[in-house]
Formats: sequence, C-alpha cells, structure tokens
Amino acid sequence: DADVGLGAQDTALETMDATAKAHIGIQKLLQAEQDAAEIVAKAKQDKVARLKQAKAEADEEIAAYKAQRQAQFEVFSKDKLGDSGAHSKTTQSATEEELLLISQQVAGNKDTMMNMLLQSVTEVSV
Repeated sequence: DADVGLGAQDTALETMDATAKAHIGIQKLLQAEQDAAEIVAKAKQDKVARLKQAKAEADEEIAAYKAQRQAQFEVFSKDKLGDSGAHSKTTQSATEEELLLISQQVAGNKDTMMNMLLQSVTEVSV
C-alpha cells in the first residue's frame, strides 16, 4: 500500500506540475499578446506622426512654390504690362513733347502760310 500511496502522490505532483506549467505558459502567451499590442500601438503612433510631418513639409513646399510663382507672375506682369503709373507718365511726357514740336513748327511756318493764302486769294486767273 505504501507503493500505491507514493504513486498517487507522484501523479498528484505531476498533475500540479503540469497545471503550473500550463498556467505559466498561459501567462507567457498573455504577456506576449500584451507586448505585441503595445508594439502595434507604437507603430500606429509613429505612422500618424510621420504622416503629420509629411503633411507639414508638403504644406511648406506648396507655400514656397506658390510664393515663387506669384513673384514670377508679378515680374512678368510688370514686363508685359508695365507699371501703369510710369506708363501714364511716359505717355503724357511724349504727348507734351510732340505738342511742343508742333507748336514750334506752326510758329516757324506761320508767316509763310499766311503769304501763300493771301497770294492765292488775291490772284485772279483769266
């Protein structure tokens, strides 16, 4: 009977040992699952941070490109259309110069024209 009692004890110890091992195995699996969940959460956070950084960089590039194109447009506009104030002044100045020249020519040729008109009116052709 003593041998039978020892065998039962051995079986009980083996059962307890197997249960403890199973419990430890389950704990390891739960810990691994928790570690994996933390790794996945960290990866998601990193991805979101990278996307935000990429969006900010893209916004900066877009703003710089827009400013560059606006500056090019302004230069182009001034070259093609000219500064309206400067263009107006240039046109006004050219007009005044031409009017002065015409006035000088009229004053210089006034006597000659008067003589030509008087001669044509006073001559009688028969």
